[in-house]
Amino acid sequence: MNIHWSQDVDSLVTSKRADSRIMDYDDLIKKLGNFGRFHIRLYIVLFFPIIFNSFSTPIIIFFIGDQAHRCKIPDWQNDTFAIQSDQHAEIVNSSIPINPDGKYSECELIQNGTKEKCTEWVYDLSTFSNTVPSQFNLVCDRNMFRPHAMTSYFIGYAASTLFMSIIGDIIGRRLECCICLTCLFITNISMPFSTSVYMFAAFRFFDGFFASSFYRTTFIMGLEFVSPQLRLVPGTIILIVYCLGAYILILIAYFIRDWRWLQLAVATPMAIPLIYWWPKVLPESPRWLLSRGRKKEAIDILKMVAKINNTPLDDDLSLLTLGQKTEDSKPLLQILKDLFHSRKLVIRWIIVALNWFVIAFIYYGLTMNVGKFGGSLFSNYAVSVTAELIGSLMCLLLDKTGRKPFHIGALMGGSLACFLTLIPLILLDKSFNWLMITFAMIGKLGVSAAFGEIYIYTCELFPTVLRSFIMGLSGAGSRVGSILSPYLFYMASGTFGKILPFLLYGILTFVVGILSFKLPETTMTKLPQQVDDVNVDEKTETFSSSDESKNLNDLTENETKECTEMIECKD
Repeated sequence: MNIHWSQDVDSLVTSKRADSRIMDYDDLIKKLGNFGRFHIRLYIVLFFPIIFNSFSTPIIIFFIGDQAHRCKIPDWQNDTFAIQSDQHAEIVNSSIPINPDGKYSECELIQNGTKEKCTEWVYDLSTFSNTVPSQFNLVCDRNMFRPHAMTSYFIGYAASTLFMSIIGDIIGRRLECCICLTCLFITNISMPFSTSVYMFAAFRFFDGFFASSFYRTTFIMGLEFVSPQLRLVPGTIILIVYCLGAYILILIAYFIRDWRWLQLAVATPMAIPLIYWWPKVLPESPRWLLSRGRKKEAIDILKMVAKINNTPLDDDLSLLTLGQKTEDSKPLLQILKDLFHSRKLVIRWIIVALNWFVIAFIYYGLTMNVGKFGGSLFSNYAVSVTAELIGSLMCLLLDKTGRKPFHIGALMGGSLACFLTLIPLILLDKSFNWLMITFAMIGKLGVSAAFGEIYIYTCELFPTVLRSFIMGLSGAGSRVGSILSPYLFYMASGTFGKILPFLLYGILTFVVGILSFKLPETTMTKLPQQVDDVNVDEKTETFSSSDESKNLNDLTENETKECTEMIECKD
């Protein structure tokens, strides 16, 4: 008996000694530094293409920019929307019906004393010289092709979430980045040569598909080169770069008013990142290499990082490891069983899912339809980007305000702003359109702040065994919201058509804001690991102010990745 006991002790001591010699990847990353010369160079390389990525979603508002139009007069050579002469004015007045609002009919033509639908149009060229609607005559009976063309991008985004989310884990981060950048360049440089709206929509689909994959993989690579304590920093940088790209787009679009030349102008520089195929420009993630057993390649890259950062590296890198997983993965059926076993979690899940849907629906609705607000499209979009930037930066206050107060405050503030837009729309004349735009942009600020915060809050609300599954469902909900967002402004016409979106936005944000009062506060609380941790009394153990650990630092490697990947829903 004593012999066996002694052998067990020796075995345990040997095991402990072996464990003490293991070098954890995150510990090594801390030694290499988080913002040395290598990291600065890496972030420049990684985030430079985000400028082009930021063009993809909002550029459609300049492609679909509204142009006044009327039927083309059959018997007039080189008919134009602008009146050419008194004779031209007389022919136009006798051939085009006048609407009650005093404007020319956009879809009808008088021929032989009767009104008929026309098949050719002339367009106002004062703001845009050529748009997708004027190129393919997406007017009158074909007007709904406009939101279809917008939605094709978001369908590509959703498809990428379904089919590309694990590709980077299989082929590597660097290879996925290079493939996506190459495909984005080909797609965008080919788009201006579309010969039909269907071809254009197909290019937009692939634009969304590869833009989503690139954004997600870029963000993950940025995370995997820094220590856990600073994993939110790349997320902040990427949002700032994204907004910078949006400002650049405004400048380019202001000077180029033909959608084809505008697309070529933003697509041509996308050839620059093709040099990323050279491994010395964009190295592979050492973390991914270690996860695939390619330790020698990982060590070579880490030695290069140490050399560039001028950091001494005397450790035995042959002992490098990613560490042990905190728990085994569970099959889907067991995850569902755990979820529905808890009434609290089911209620929490429903509230969170509604939040994701509503936030995405309103965010993209306000972004994609900013041209419908009246006034200058360019100034409207500039204000919209500024509101988004402020809302995103407000997320830096999360630890001070708390998750729940910040979340509810952002939603309620956005809801109130959307309701206030109804005052100038219903009670005031067009001279107060600036007031409506101001309220709408305050609503955009609120929903942008909620968008920047909701993925962190969602991670903290659910136990480890369910976190991946819930984040996947949340992403699907946001995709549905983004796909539906372009249609609301096209569903009705007249004054009601202008009121309906803001009325619905205000109601939806107010409802999910009220429902969110049922959610618990998660700031400075330990994250639940099992379903039973949620079922106990909601009094949770909090960290002391001297505790260096934060909420996201309690996540395992895979959980942190799942949470941070949700930032990609912004583009």
